[in-house]
Amino acid sequence: MSKTKRKNWSGLSAFSGFTIVETLVAIAILLISLATPLSMAEKGLAGAEASRHEITAFYLAQEAIEYLRNIRDSNAIAKRKNGPTWLQGLNKCLQGEGCGIDVTAVPDEQVIDCKPANFDCALYEYRGSTPELRGIFGHRNSSGWEKTDLTRKIFVEEIENDVEAKVIVVLTWRAGALGFRTITLQEHMFNWYVSPEEEL
Repeated sequence: MSKTKRKNWSGLSAFSGFTIVETLVAIAILLISLATPLSMAEKGLAGAEASRHEITAFYLAQEAIEYLRNIRDSNAIAKRKNGPTWLQGLNKCLQGEGCGIDVTAVPDEQVIDCKPANFDCALYEYRGSTPELRGIFGHRNSSGWEKTDLTRKIFVEEIENDVEAKVIVVLTWRAGALGFRTITLQEHMFNWYVSPEEEL
């Protein structure tokens, strides 16, 4: 008597289900083996994006410090008897909420209060139709400017009257899955100019 395979009610062999299980296991193994490199690639891209933001944030912090040095130096050059003080024009930065610096604005509007009414010092990037201006940052939300995740606040504290001030620049941004990131630059500025009249 010859052996014949038993057939179930659907007419399939009793062993045909085993190949379906093998196929499902093989697909699961394949998906797991693909998920690992894809998650590593995703983390690599997130890290690259975070690095790009850190570099941008560092240069924006340095820009603010250079602007404050320029104000200090301009005040020193313009100083005459009863002339400007060395931190004149930075009164908003001497307050507890800090200030924003927009080097792209007209001179009288370059220093702004960091209050919610003034966008809480959020930075906007120009992406308008003038190609040579694209990529610059400022505190304005007019046509051609798009809001970024970056905020920049500058705090100035005069340590010794008319001699030394501490400057702190804080940049904060959201780095996707990495959460909020912050870069803080701190520098001490000195009043290098003393007029000949003051020495006497």
